Amino acid sequence: MGFLDKLLNNAAKKAISDAIDSVTGSNTSNTSVPVSQPQAAPSPIPQETSYEDDRTIEQKLDAILASEFPSYQVQKKVDPRSMGAVGKSLIPFDYVISQNGSIKLVIMTPGNNTCASRGYRFTKEFAVQSNITLINFLWYSLNEESYIIGRLHQYL
Repeated sequence: MGFLDKLLNNAAKKAISDAIDSVTGSNTSNTSVPVSQPQAAPSPIPQETSYEDDRTIEQKLDAILASEFPSYQVQKKVDPRSMGAVGKSLIPFDYVISQNGSIKLVIMTPGNNTCASRGYRFTKEFAVQSNITLINFLWYSLNEESYIIGRLHQYL
């Protein structure tokens, strides 16, 4: 049985070695046949260079509102108390968009923990009670121009 065990052991080692060779593309056996290595092709130079839009959400909104929605009036950093809200713990609306004296939309640009704050909740509650549509654009999100334009067209 010793001969048979040794034969099976050698066959198993060769099978494992061949399997590794086929996966890695290298040759670990003791044969002297050279293995051709794949040649690395030069990476193509991209035709279009993409850039990251590093403007803030406020800069993007200012540009989009001016170009896409010129018939609307835009007010920035509007205190809800000036619109009839009551309370101390209110935060300003970042944008109030109106047309012909009627408020069409308010926009908030909250940060990481803003939505959990008391001031944000009270301000949002005032908007809901006043039947004012409020949307958020999170300042730390990508907020691509096409996304902003699409959302604004949805509500205006």
